[in-house]
Amino acid sequence: MMKRHSIRRSVTAALLTAGVAVGTLTTAAGAQALTPAHYGRWHHHVEGRVVSPEPLTVHYGPGVNRWVTGTISNGMHVWIVCKAEGSRVGANDRWYKLADGQGWVPAHYVNNYRYVRWCTR
Repeated sequence: MMKRHSIRRSVTAALLTAGVAVGTLTTAAGAQALTPAHYGRWHHHVEGRVVSPEPLTVHYGPGVNRWVTGTISNGMHVWIVCKAEGSRVGANDRWYKLADGQGWVPAHYVNNYRYVRWCTR
């Protein structure tokens, strides 16, 4: 017969595993769920928060003339891979490449929490 703490530990492990699987599959468009599945990527990507009065438009490349691939709501957290120069938005010509592969967003509307490295080609 299993001891009570062993049963509790087994149930907790099963719930955490199920939560990680569901959390990584059910993220909203443009949002990154902060799950243990991302632990390995945190040291490579920079977290940021969208600060836009309107939904922020995501583009295929670093510029407003590039195809639109989606939008991100104000206040959403994003993961940034790198930055590049593009068309000027506000007083800023920097664009951030999103880690989820969704596209690029103007740096003018994203507060990054650490230094964002330059993209290399």
